[in-house]
Amino acid sequence: NEKFKVNKDSLYKPIERQPRKFNPLKIPKSLQKALPFASKPKDEKKRRDKTYMASRAVVMEPEERKLHTLMQRVSTIRNDKAVKRKEAQQQRKEQQQKRLAKSGESLEEYRKTEKKKRYRAEGKEAARRELKKQRTGG
Repeated sequence: NEKFKVNKDSLYKPIERQPRKFNPLKIPKSLQKALPFASKPKDEKKRRDKTYMASRAVVMEPEERKLHTLMQRVSTIRNDKAVKRKEAQQQRKEQQQKRLAKSGESLEEYRKTEKKKRYRAEGKEAARRELKKQRTGG
């Protein structure tokens, strides 16, 4: 029965660690603008105890609830109409562009035929002048 020498460095001892402190999350302003209001970071300090507003229960009166649902329905209808209006406007825009393209093509065709006529007439006129020159012996 020999006694072993205990190495002082091999003994387990409690590890003392400093609690980690993280820097606050910084969200760029451009990204904050794009976020919906509910997701935007709020500048409210942390509190130890709940505030009155946080702890109270909001219970609507029956009339208030009816009014709230009515307002929700109205806003839903309004948003739906806005979407439909936007789609209709987009469709009208596309049709207008098609019409413009079509009229542009027909206008281009018309100009082409007019140019042909003019050059042909100029060619005939030049040939007539040339013929007249030859006759008079100029």
